[in-house]
Amino acid sequence: MSKYIYILIIFLFNSLETTAQSKTAIPIPTQAQLDWQNAELVAVFHYDLHVFDGKTYNQSHNRITPVEDINIFNPEQLDTDQWIKSVKDAGCKIAILTATHETGFALYQSDVNPYSLKAVKWRDGKGDIVKDFVESCRKYGVKPGIYIGIRWNSFFGIHDFIVEGNSDFAKNRQQHYNRMCEGMVDELMSRYGDLAIVWFDGGAHGPEKGGADILPIVEKYQKDIVFYHNTQRADIRWGGSESGTVPYPCWGNYPFPYSHSTNQEVIFKNNFKLLKTGDPNGKFYMPAMSDAPLRGFNGRHEWFWEPNDDENIYPLKNLMDMYCNSVGHNTSLILGITPDPNGLVPEADVKRLKEFGENIKRNFSTPVASASGNKSKLTVKLPNAQEVNQVVITEDISHGERVRNFILEGKTKSGWKTIFEGSCIGHKFIYKFDGIEVSQVRLKITASQDTPKIKSFEVFHITD
Repeated sequence: MSKYIYILIIFLFNSLETTAQSKTAIPIPTQAQLDWQNAELVAVFHYDLHVFDGKTYNQSHNRITPVEDINIFNPEQLDTDQWIKSVKDAGCKIAILTATHETGFALYQSDVNPYSLKAVKWRDGKGDIVKDFVESCRKYGVKPGIYIGIRWNSFFGIHDFIVEGNSDFAKNRQQHYNRMCEGMVDELMSRYGDLAIVWFDGGAHGPEKGGADILPIVEKYQKDIVFYHNTQRADIRWGGSESGTVPYPCWGNYPFPYSHSTNQEVIFKNNFKLLKTGDPNGKFYMPAMSDAPLRGFNGRHEWFWEPNDDENIYPLKNLMDMYCNSVGHNTSLILGITPDPNGLVPEADVKRLKEFGENIKRNFSTPVASASGNKSKLTVKLPNAQEVNQVVITEDISHGERVRNFILEGKTKSGWKTIFEGSCIGHKFIYKFDGIEVSQVRLKITASQDTPKIKSFEVFHITD
């Protein structure tokens, strides 16, 4: 073999090895993570005993103060079909219910937690709102999820996962609480069929920190679930605020296998910057979520129903801005919905959710032109020169986030004009801009990790 052929073989081998490393270096989402991002819009329903006390919600008070009369819980008109239809109209594809929250009260028939619907007079102690909720989700084609709050429990005296003190009493009570939490997770993961997500409020601690060992239980019953989160596993991450938005860029890649339950000295720096932006070179796929209560306008921030609060529902314009800066920044948008003491989503909320869904359809259903392809340059030709003011781009993230830099250009009468220079596309990138008359719009990908895979490149003219 001549030395030139030998050198060529070595070169080809190294090239193939480099290509293989490049491909394996791109974090790939699981099917559950893909389903999560494809859902785009998610609802979380907060419901607990203090909804019925007629008072303004006070989180710091409710975390440490037991509810005196458990039988204030009496939603006489409870209709989970109405709940789910209202968020289905908004376009939500996943809905999550707080099975337990900070009071420790469980909204189902628990055999391990006596502080549950078994203990109230409502429905003769036989009600199961988790069951009703999951059945309503399946009726309307919405995937169900469950939120479990074990970090705080005012009834059992749990503060930040822990029974305070070092006495034998505290140690025994901690062991009892941990077993109860594990039992509740077993019940909730095994009784209600396949779930899209389990969300542990503030995380789930773990046995290494003296808490309940819940991850093996979830994985035993729910093989294809989004797990959020503890120090052992996190499939999504908090987006760093409860504004319903994240800044741009927001990468799905992340440098650690957990969200904000570990490496806190890095994650908490600069106002949660890492949670908000992710890391294009991160070795783990962990997309951000953007959450906000629907009743968060006028400086309010209400996850639970409160009296005289209708005026604090976000206006439609704010919700549309939120959508573009969450879904359009490569995250899912989780809206907090507040059923009232009657057991219904208030009519004002139902109306706004329906308006929101209708406006999303109106603004994103009919592009002027579109294209797709696995190449670094895509051009869409408009039927005729006309004004455009919105572009939506999506990658096929089943192969990971590949695009690193891109330029958007429009062809005007005087030639090509730059509309935007960006970096992250991910699941979805939405860019709204002042109208410009063009005959063509071009996407030029100037840097990518492996071959870019553009699922859709759409150009719009919207009028609202």
